[in-house]
Amino acid sequence: MKKLDWLIPLIVILLLVNLSGIFNPMVVNAAKYAQVAREILHNHDWVNMTIGHEPYEQKPPLLFWIGASFFSIFGVSGAVYKAGVLLVSLLGVFATFKLGELLYDRKTGKIAAFFWISSLGYIHFHADIHTDTLLVVPVMLAIWQYALYFKSKREINFYLGAVAVGFAMLTKGPVGMLIPGAAVGMHLLLTKNYKAILNYRWLLAIPLVGLIILPALWSLFQHFGIEGLKFYFWTNNMGRVTGSYRGTNSDPFFYIHTILYLIAPWMIFGFAGLFLQIREKIVNRKNPINSNEFYTLGGVMVYLIIASVAKQKNPHYAMAVLPLILLMGARWAVKIYESTNYRQLKKVISWIHLFIALALVLAVLPFLLYYFPNAKIWVWFVVVALTVFLGYSLSWKNSLHKQLTSLFLAISIFMFTLNAHILPNLAKFHSPVEACKTFNEKAGDQAKLHIFSEQARYWGIFFYAKNYGSYLITEDDFKNANLPAGDWIYTGVEGKGLLDEMQVSYEQVAEMKHRSLSRISMKVINPKTRESKLEKLYLLRLTE
Repeated sequence: MKKLDWLIPLIVILLLVNLSGIFNPMVVNAAKYAQVAREILHNHDWVNMTIGHEPYEQKPPLLFWIGASFFSIFGVSGAVYKAGVLLVSLLGVFATFKLGELLYDRKTGKIAAFFWISSLGYIHFHADIHTDTLLVVPVMLAIWQYALYFKSKREINFYLGAVAVGFAMLTKGPVGMLIPGAAVGMHLLLTKNYKAILNYRWLLAIPLVGLIILPALWSLFQHFGIEGLKFYFWTNNMGRVTGSYRGTNSDPFFYIHTILYLIAPWMIFGFAGLFLQIREKIVNRKNPINSNEFYTLGGVMVYLIIASVAKQKNPHYAMAVLPLILLMGARWAVKIYESTNYRQLKKVISWIHLFIALALVLAVLPFLLYYFPNAKIWVWFVVVALTVFLGYSLSWKNSLHKQLTSLFLAISIFMFTLNAHILPNLAKFHSPVEACKTFNEKAGDQAKLHIFSEQARYWGIFFYAKNYGSYLITEDDFKNANLPAGDWIYTGVEGKGLLDEMQVSYEQVAEMKHRSLSRISMKVINPKTRESKLEKLYLLRLTE
């Protein structure tokens, strides 16, 4: 059988793995962003974003526009939202392929795209969607188009690059300009292309980008005046760097170990590629103009240095530069396995890859056999079938093809088990799912479900409820809301106590044992210690 014949089954497996998590509930920010998209349709307003009927200014609107667009066509659901973002993100995969083809060759581009779409970070953050999930798309499109312009000198590519930067800023503010700016700027600077740096077209790009981000700026100015514009251009980015807005993480190596698992199972290729790319540039430092390209290193290093000194750090913040790391990894993977200059390194990497593949498969067994021993027959069938396929691939002659196939199957087994078995079991303890199911079945057609107290602030309550209400924090908020009898309240122990102090009449519909899907620990996973880590949340119905 020809090697290319494995392409179709690998694509089928990739679809299976991604779709296996499409019906899992969204939590925290992912649910919040989906709700903002839902409220666009409810308000018939595509410029002024809201969450729980209150103005929402923390993120620009592109992700919400995409969600609302798919909702308007296919209806409101978590699956529609995830599928819509996943479809759009394929443009970023295509841009990764085209950039790799442009900078190196077609094979490198294909492998880089394959690395990206099958990485743990890609699969996970297309189930737990953040703005960074979408940010990758315009960032990669922008770098590709600018690289194409400086190679072909076609005007259209320059302005398409500017448009992509505009959409990146419409996704997450100025950071959308930082990454492609660093990638292109470092390349031009280190290849001594000073004429391109002083190109008058950069001045023409400014109003084009400004026009694209105008809806975000207009909404912020309407609601918050100059402070809204300051938030967009400064506070929401530099405030996170300095810690004046949010964040207390001072770990300078956070993104090193975070990227290691986000690009799993390709972390060895990724970090070897990054190291060898830096080494190559140092060796050729006296003649950098002939040292190929600096787009990849420029985009990665500048951004990660800034992100590493920032006081607020999150795993998804690294998403936008992962394709660049994997592109370098793809380049050096081809060099290591298809030349005779890296025989010893090839052996070492192959043994490490075998360990990674076995570790990923063995990691799912405790969840299937002990922690949640209730796996459905079809889950076992898929896991066993993929494991047999993996065992067969490990018998092949050592080659790049073997490494790609075996590691892909290993991460597929791990992520499929996570999406199809582990997360659905953990979701049973994420009480907003149960609360909304009960509310949707039992509440009247006009009843609304409200959140009361910070302990109960789970935006999935609004997104999954048939009629969402308001987020009420204090006693005054509750009194001023003047909620009618028949409305429902989702609250915690503290909120329930405040309602009792205010002598609010209510019926307790459900007392739920709760643990957020965003706060899972081994004590929650272990059935022997799980009960001690669960808290109580309540679903109440207001009465006369």
